[in-house]
Amino acid sequence: MTLERHRWLNFTNSIARERECLRQSQEIDYLFKVADSACELLESYHLLYHEYVNAGYARENKNEILVTKHHLHPKTTVLLAKSESTVISTATLVPDSTQFGLPMDDLYGKELASLRRQRRKVVEVCSLASSTQRFSRIGIHNFTRLLFLYCVFQDVDDVCVMVNPKHVPIYKRLCDLELFGDEKHYHKVNAPAVALRADVAAVRERLGSNGLMTTFRNTLDTHYLSLRIALCERITGIFKDEHFPRFRPNPLDTGLISYILSDIIDDLQDLSLECKMLLRNSYPGLQI
Repeated sequence: MTLERHRWLNFTNSIARERECLRQSQEIDYLFKVADSACELLESYHLLYHEYVNAGYARENKNEILVTKHHLHPKTTVLLAKSESTVISTATLVPDSTQFGLPMDDLYGKELASLRRQRRKVVEVCSLASSTQRFSRIGIHNFTRLLFLYCVFQDVDDVCVMVNPKHVPIYKRLCDLELFGDEKHYHKVNAPAVALRADVAAVRERLGSNGLMTTFRNTLDTHYLSLRIALCERITGIFKDEHFPRFRPNPLDTGLISYILSDIIDDLQDLSLECKMLLRNSYPGLQI
């Protein structure tokens, strides 16, 4: 796969246009941000629930939220797209850990084991959902591109994602991903799945050789403003920092976890003692 065949973000070369965008920074259609409160996380879980139930991927529950044990990890990051105050798209970035592993381990444990033997740092993008009634297709595509680029600028070696085979072409087009595992049936959502992966070092090298690393650092926020999309400081800071930062803390708190425990009771049955200890130490007062 080459960047020439890739539909990467097209940046404006007009300085006047960039200045105009900055003057109009308050006139935006969407805000892309890292979830930084328990309230935003709950909205994200609510959107994920309704989209997955409607698609037949999840069963109904009384709280109308969808959350897994991987959402509880203290270094999990949730990214959002918002229209005014409403969450219209969400995705979760789960860093690999000895305690929790990754969601993909259910189907692609052997493939992930090969990366772990090389001591590679892996992050999985999962729990993707968008309200197609509120969010335009172009907006969703821009959010998806940003998710991938955000991971590329993190302190990781590989970005993995597990998607329905019908979505593979769009992910390969929008992001620098290659096939990582054969098609399998994913029992949790009763649908087929395919694993995709990006070697982050190789992606950075290709971006650097095309001058895009510097472009992303200097003009990504301005480019998004030209599309009437604002980026939060936690996202722009990732691109402007000369050093790849580690994951920020998950804004989950003990109260929200206690509220959602009944919806992930099946996952909790599989938690090891090490997982429970990590959660108790991360969320004081948690009864688990």
